Amino acid sequence: MTRDLGGKVIVITGASAGIGAATAVYAARAGMHIVLAARREDKLHDVARTVKVNGGEAMVIPTDVADREQVQQLVDQTVERFGRLDVMFANAGFGHYAGVDNLDGELDQRMWQVNYFGTVHCLQAAAAVMKPQGSGHLLITSSVLAHLGLPFYSTYSATKAAQHGLAMSLRHELAGDGIDVTCVFPVGTRTEFFETARKLDGRDVVGQNTPDMFMQSARHVAKRILAAMRRPRPEVWPSRLAHVAAAAFTMFPGLRQAALKSQAEKYRKG
Repeated sequence: MTRDLGGKVIVITGASAGIGAATAVYAARAGMHIVLAARREDKLHDVARTVKVNGGEAMVIPTDVADREQVQQLVDQTVERFGRLDVMFANAGFGHYAGVDNLDGELDQRMWQVNYFGTVHCLQAAAAVMKPQGSGHLLITSSVLAHLGLPFYSTYSATKAAQHGLAMSLRHELAGDGIDVTCVFPVGTRTEFFETARKLDGRDVVGQNTPDMFMQSARHVAKRILAAMRRPRPEVWPSRLAHVAAAAFTMFPGLRQAALKSQAEKYRKG
C-alpha cells in the first residue's frame, strides 16, 4: 500500500547539503512537515529557503548528532512543535582517505561518533516517540561500502557496515511496534562528501578515480528515498549496477579481490 506523505513529520540530519538537502526538497513537494538538523546553521537556513520555494516550510534546529543530549532536544522540539514524529532520516556522516598506518585516532573516533553513534542516538530518540504512536519510519544513509570495504577508506567502510548491521537488527526488534527500518546504500554521490574528504586529506583520491557509472546526483538518491517512504522496504539501492556488483562480489570473492586490488593501485598513485 502506498502511503500519503502529506502532513507527515520528518527529521533530516546532515540536512545542510547533499542527500539530506535534496531529500528535504522532495519531502516539501510531498507536503511533509520538515525539520532540518546539522551543525552549520547558516547552511540549514539556505536549505530552508529552498524548501519554501518548493512549497514547504522547514524548522531549523542546529544539532551535532554525536551529542546524545542535542539529538534528544532535536526530537523533543519536533514533537513540541508538531505533536508527533513520523520519519527520522539519520543521514549525517563523513569520511576521509587514509591508509592503516596513517589513521588519525582523534579523527577516526569522531567518525565513529558521528556516523555510527550519531545514528544510534537518532534512532533511539525517534523510536521512543514512535512506539506509543504505533507507527513510524527510520531511515539510515549507509553506503555501498558497507558491503565492499574500500582500500584507504577502512574506518568509513567499517562505520557504514555497522549502520547496516544496526538496521538489520532494529528492523526485527521494532516490527511489532509498527516501525519500519530502511537502510540506503548510495554509490558515489556528487555532494560535499568528497570536498570534505579533500579538506581533511589534501586530495580527493576516491572521487577522482570513481567511474562515472558509479556516480549519482543527490537528487536521484533523494527520489529513491521518497519512494521508500511511500512504500517502505528494507533496503534502497539507488544504483542497480552497484546492487548487482555487490551481489556478484559476495558470490565470487575472487572478483571482488581483483576489483579492490585494481582500485588500491589507482589510489596509491593518487
